Amino acid sequence: MNTGATASTVVAVDLMGGDQAPDAPIQGCIAALEKGVSILALGDAGALARLRSHGDYPNLKTMECSEVITQDDPPVMAIRRKQDSTIVRGLSAVKAGQAGAFVSAGSTGALVAGGALIVRRAKGIDRPCLGMVLPSRNKRGRGVLFVDLGASSDVRPETLVEFGLMGKIYAERVLGWDDPRVALLNIGTEKQKGSMIARKAYTLMENAPLNFVGNIEARDVFFGKADVVVTDGFTGNVFLKTCEGTVLFQLEAIKEGVHHSGIMSKLGALLMKPVFRKVHETLDYSAYGGAPLLGLEGCVVKCHGSSDGRAIANGIGQALKFVSNDVAAIISETIAQIHEQNA
Repeated sequence: MNTGATASTVVAVDLMGGDQAPDAPIQGCIAALEKGVSILALGDAGALARLRSHGDYPNLKTMECSEVITQDDPPVMAIRRKQDSTIVRGLSAVKAGQAGAFVSAGSTGALVAGGALIVRRAKGIDRPCLGMVLPSRNKRGRGVLFVDLGASSDVRPETLVEFGLMGKIYAERVLGWDDPRVALLNIGTEKQKGSMIARKAYTLMENAPLNFVGNIEARDVFFGKADVVVTDGFTGNVFLKTCEGTVLFQLEAIKEGVHHSGIMSKLGALLMKPVFRKVHETLDYSAYGGAPLLGLEGCVVKCHGSSDGRAIANGIGQALKFVSNDVAAIISETIAQIHEQNA
C-alpha cells in the first residue's frame, strides 16, 4: 500500500462479481492502481494470482476468499451463511475500517442486505436506496440521478423525502451538480395525482430543504426536466428494466430490418454507423461506474452486472469521491437535523 495511504482512501474491490468476472474487475483495478489508488482486492486464489501477474503494485493488498455469492442465492441467507464470500468480507472491511469503500458488480440483493446488516444504516435513515445516473437531454450537461432502483420496495412518504435528500447530497458532493432539481416520479404532474404515499410525499417535499420541482412522468425522465428523480425501489426497478428492454428491442429490430433489406438500406446503415455509435455512448452506464447505496454508515457502490473494466474503474473513482467528500456523514447529519426540526 502507498506510504501515507489511510484506510479511508483504500477501495475494496470484488473480483468475483459480475458477468465478466474476474477479467473486468481486474482491468478496473489495474486502471485504478496505475493512477495511484490504493486497492484491497478480494477474490479466489486464481483471480488474485491473475491480478498480481500484471505487476508488483505497492498500493495493492489482497484478501483471498473461498466463497462467492451468486445471483441465485437468497440474499439474506447468503450473507449469513457465506461468511468467507467476497461480498461479506468486502462489506466487513468497510465496517472494520480496513477500507473506505467497497465496489462490486455482484448480487444486488446481497449487497443491499449485507449493506444493512454489516455496514449498517446511518443514524436516522429509514431505508437505504440505490441511485444511478441515467442519460438525459439536459441543457446543463448532466445526466439524471434516479433513486431508488431496487433497494427498498416498501416505503413511507417520509422515506421518499429521505431519498430526495440523499440524492441531492450525492449529486452535489460526488457529481458536482449545483442546486439539483428534485422531482417525484408519478402518473401525472398534478399535485393531487398518484397514490396516497405519493401525494403525502409531494407535500413533505415541498417543505423539505430541496429544490423540489414537483411530479414528473416516466416519459419525461430523460428530457432534462429534473436532475434527481425519486421513487420507491419496486417502481424504480421496473422503470429501469423496462427502459433497458425497450432499448434492446429497438436495436435488435433495427439490425433485423437492415439484415433483411436491400443493398441501399445496408449502405445507409453503414453511413449511419457513427450516429449509432454516438447514441450507444450516450446510453453507456460505464461512464459513471455504478449505483451508490445511499443511507449507510459507509460507502458501497454497486456496478452493473455486465460492467467492463472501464465501468469498474469509474466505480472506484466514484467511491473515492464519495469518501473524500464525507457523503455518508453529511447524509446522516442532514437527516438528523430534519428529524429534530420536525420533532
